[in-house]
Amino acid sequence: MAILVMLAAAWIIYTNRAARLDLSNDDDSYTAGKSIGLVPASKEIYAEGVGFVDQTIFYQAVVTPEEVAWLANAPEVSRFEAPNHAPWWWSLSLWWHGKNSDMKYFRTNAKWPCLFAYSRQKGLVYGTVELD
Repeated sequence: MAILVMLAAAWIIYTNRAARLDLSNDDDSYTAGKSIGLVPASKEIYAEGVGFVDQTIFYQAVVTPEEVAWLANAPEVSRFEAPNHAPWWWSLSLWWHGKNSDMKYFRTNAKWPCLFAYSRQKGLVYGTVELD
């Protein structure tokens, strides 16, 4: 049983590391800038696309409050759980950081259906972008 737990943990860590975008790479830079719409000054952004036809991009980024000031215009919603099809690393991280009392949740359909969670204290933003 311990081996299975270690394998699952190793898989989660591996997929998280593989999801880190290298913003010097043109494809990763395009994903961050055009699909997600966020290129953080920290250059620390993790993203993974899920789905074949109508892909959903799940991302996590280290941001400053100024970089996510646009969230003030997004409708705030009650806490939400990660969608069932979310990558494990994203789901676990959202759950873990969601325990902080300063985590705020947002949902919008302005450009695409999107979910956001932001912790000012941790400087983390979680988001989903459903591409049509």
